[in-house]
Amino acid sequence: MYPLLANENLKIYSRVRTWVLAALVLVAIGLTGWVLAAHPSPVSANWKASLQTTDASLKKEIAEDGAHMPRDVLEQLKSQIAVNQYYIAHNLEPGRETGWAFARTAENIVSVSTVFILVIAGDIVASEFAGGTIKMLLTQPVSRTRILFAKYGAALLFGLFLLAFTLAISLLIGGVLFGFHGANAPVIYVNDHATLERIPSFLYLLVQYGFDLVTMVMTVTIAFMISTIFRSSAIAITISVLVVFVGNTLVAALSRYHFVKYILFTNMNLSQYMQNGPIVKGMTLEFSVFMLVAYFVVLNFLSWLFFVKRDVAV
Repeated sequence: MYPLLANENLKIYSRVRTWVLAALVLVAIGLTGWVLAAHPSPVSANWKASLQTTDASLKKEIAEDGAHMPRDVLEQLKSQIAVNQYYIAHNLEPGRETGWAFARTAENIVSVSTVFILVIAGDIVASEFAGGTIKMLLTQPVSRTRILFAKYGAALLFGLFLLAFTLAISLLIGGVLFGFHGANAPVIYVNDHATLERIPSFLYLLVQYGFDLVTMVMTVTIAFMISTIFRSSAIAITISVLVVFVGNTLVAALSRYHFVKYILFTNMNLSQYMQNGPIVKGMTLEFSVFMLVAYFVVLNFLSWLFFVKRDVAV
């Protein structure tokens, strides 16, 4: 099994495309850091008054448009008000930009990494059929199941590599531009029980990347299953990207309906149970984990079924 996995990894990392994708992540993080460093937030002695002005503006926005806002947007605005009031009440000036604070900001670039992960996972099986190399691959004295697992494992490892790369580069660039201090600086947020929480920056960042890891695994699983269906890499990649992003948009549009909680994309972002609460009222962490496991099993079974049953003239 290991030689198969090593061979699949070699195929991924020997291609220029892979390193171009990693370079694009590096450029995105670098540009974000450059913009923040070139336009730092102005130091103000009247930061309390500034926060009070912001809160007044947010409250006005909620009063005027709150009834028409998506639930998650409304909760975010309310959470921001609560956090600002905490800063004021505890005479705690919002922290200046540090390497760790920048890394938290750069964590949003994981959404860009997701697209690149979809490209690799959506291509890894379909490209074998598109290039005709599937015939040579299947002549090896190993079962189709092992070949499939090796490809799936390689796709997961690439996703893990890109997440780790994003975290490491954001910490490095943030440290160079803003200093490596701030690991223990508090992060204030509102949890799913509408209670204010305060945890160190490094722990908050690790937890967020833990949630990103779960999302990555499911994203790879979706794209991999689609890759086993289509013989064209371009079609498999396009459909993978569309399914993931249209799925997230669909959840946001249907969040008011109870049945949406059974859709995979409603459950993929587990950070909803850390901040602001679930997208659909009444959902629990245990329910989402159960749904993710169920979808994980079904998607992998479909991948296996499509691959081992497909007719290939060897």
